[in-house]
Parts: sequence; structure tokens; C-alpha cells
Amino acid sequence: MYSPRLPDLRALELLEAIARTGSITLAAAELGVTQQAASLRLRRLEQRVGRELVVRSSRSSRLTGDGLAVLGIAQPVIAAAAAMDEALELLLDAEERVAVAASLTVAEHFLPQWIMAYVRNGNEVGSVRVRATNTREVVRLVSDGEADLGFVEGSEPPPGLRHAFLAADELAVYVSPAHEWARGRRVSPWTLASTPLVTREAGSGCRSVLLATLLAHGVERERFAAPALELPSNTAVLEAAAANVAPAVISTRPAQSYLDDGRLVRIGVGSVAFHRELSAVWKSGQEPASRPARELLRAAREWRPLA
Repeated sequence: MYSPRLPDLRALELLEAIARTGSITLAAAELGVTQQAASLRLRRLEQRVGRELVVRSSRSSRLTGDGLAVLGIAQPVIAAAAAMDEALELLLDAEERVAVAASLTVAEHFLPQWIMAYVRNGNEVGSVRVRATNTREVVRLVSDGEADLGFVEGSEPPPGLRHAFLAADELAVYVSPAHEWARGRRVSPWTLASTPLVTREAGSGCRSVLLATLLAHGVERERFAAPALELPSNTAVLEAAAANVAPAVISTRPAQSYLDDGRLVRIGVGSVAFHRELSAVWKSGQEPASRPARELLRAAREWRPLA
């Protein structure tokens, strides 16, 4: 139990300000209190320690020998309190922010609308920090605690994380109008698997869904060709396919404008449909731990596209 002589932290702060400014008036102004309140706080401090700590005059104030001794003891305490105050502020500020990792398709076509719904629900747009990457990296960031909330693509939820389904997405095969497939507009699953494609990098949701879907339709794993070209973004893949580098398998959402202006042609693959789920993932618990992450998840769950 602490001694009754233990000073109040605010009083020690005042003593340090008096020593630095040489004036009770200036010290009071610095601390945002009146001179009368500062004088009362100083008297109570002197009564508590039983010593005169400050010599007062009309022009200035200075610490006595006892005042200097008390200040010397108090300075590490004041510094520790300031460090604790700063750390608490950072902690509380972090609790009001949400670090988001999102797959590129989600980041480009869904997340902006989810964030606007989040803002309409009374949250600050500046509280969301977004990192766009591939699905594998999103899972790693959430698993390692570097992201509070992740948004991923795939046919199966990632193991070891909590998840919530948000939306369905469709992939399709696209080629340049100059490609030989553009004439018949349909190929077999085996032909697709054995053809080098323009693809996203390893770890992307597109590649994992393509592989899983074709395997489920009986295509042997050894039939799969190596990629013709790996690119880091949906736009890069679409541009390469439009330039007739090779066919591409990608989400129908970013591809729609290329279809509309005739730069790409959609190719059917037997009776195969490439569907995937867009899901939110977080580390543990029924819901994400932080309030902003829960609010963003709620906004994503409740969002509906305009008719």
C-alpha cells in the first residue's frame, strides 16, 4: 500500500513546469489551469510531503533544495507516465482502425462499395487501411495477425480461420478475336487444361479454382500445362489475352468491359462452370475482435448491389 505522502501525478507535473519556466503563472498556463488552481495544487503537494518546495516571489518562483530533491525523484515517474499515456493513446487508436487484406478482385470490384456502406453506418473512412494482394497472401496476413480482416476468393474456405460467405463470383475463359478458339467459341476441359494460359501468379484465387474445377470434372492432373505467362493483376491478364498472348481464365467482372468493346471473346468449356465464393476471414471468435472490423464485416454482409 502506498504512503499518504505519495504525491499526485498532476502536482509533480506542475512542480516540473515551475522548475522549467521559473513561474507559477507560466506553469499554470502551460498545463491549462488557472493560477489559483496551480497555487492550490502546489500547497497541497507541500502539505503532503511536509516541506516547502517552491520559493515564491512577485516576479518569479524557484524550487528550494527540497523541491529539487523531490523533482529529481519525480522525473522518472513523470517520464514513465508520459510514455504510458502515449502507449495507451496508440493502443486505443489502433482499436479504432481496421487493417484489411483483400484479393485483387474483391479490392477492385467489391471493397469500395463495402467501405462506403461502412461509412454510411457512421464509421470513419480513414479508419480502414487496405492492402490488395492474392488470396494466399491474404490468408497469411490474417493468420499472422498483420490484418484484422481478410477478403478472399476460392472454392473452399481457408483452413484454420473463421470465415463468412459474402458473394458468389464466376470465372470464364477469354481469348482475343484473333485466336483460333474465337471461331468455335467452345473447347473441352482437357483442351483448356493442356493449353498454356495467361494467369495470375501462384496463390491467386483464379488459379486454384481453375485447377479444382477441372480436376472435379475428371481432367487428370498431369494434363495441366504450365502457364504461358504469369501476371500480378487482373488488368494485366486481360490486356495480355486481348493482345493474343494466350487464353485467360479470369473473373467475369473485370472482363465485362473487354467483352463490350469487342477486345475479348468468351469461350465455353464443355458443360463446366467456374464458380467461386468471395468470403471474409478472420483469426478467431464468432466475429472479428475489433469493433471497426466487425462493422466492416457487417457492412459487407448487408450490402446489396443496385438493381
